[in-house]
Amino acid sequence: MMKTIVRLSDNHYRNSLIVTTVLLLNISITPQATSQTLSNPFTVNASIVKGCMLGSASNDPTTFGNINFGNISSLFSDINLVSAQNAGSVVVKCTPGISVTIAIDAGLNSGGSVSNGRFMKMTTGASTLRYQLYQDSNYSTVWGNGSNGGQIYSYTADGTVKPFSLYARLFATTALPAVGQYSDTVNVTITY
Repeated sequence: MMKTIVRLSDNHYRNSLIVTTVLLLNISITPQATSQTLSNPFTVNASIVKGCMLGSASNDPTTFGNINFGNISSLFSDINLVSAQNAGSVVVKCTPGISVTIAIDAGLNSGGSVSNGRFMKMTTGASTLRYQLYQDSNYSTVWGNGSNGGQIYSYTADGTVKPFSLYARLFATTALPAVGQYSDTVNVTITY
């Protein structure tokens, strides 16, 4: 903007005349005829950590089923039983290549040690039945947790479902057992 002042002959300013100059700019931006392309890479990552699943089937990861010696009227000789999948076998699926241990505690009625057997207790009384869980078909390696009188089972996982049979023995007794239901609960611990 410019100001122009006109002087009169008497050197007095009488009027001011402001002259404004307007400058108009016409700016237009037009897109280029060719498009531009930008690219930048990014990375997709995943980390697989070791892990295991327990259970009798993929739709039931919380139980192994039960070992059931059946209905018994006398117990003058040992009763041996081999567990099966969904009927007492320990079922494990672990990341391939990792070392896995399987430990079984002493149960609810044995007092912490399985060296003399585990005990099923009568649900409505104090009577017990002595039994044991083994790792082998010779019924010689007691399955325990390493500190309760039994041994831990160890293996290297291959990524597939592995059922581990328990070899269960209900020990003979000279006296006839009291009539009733007997049970025990053991806890399986997997370490990897």
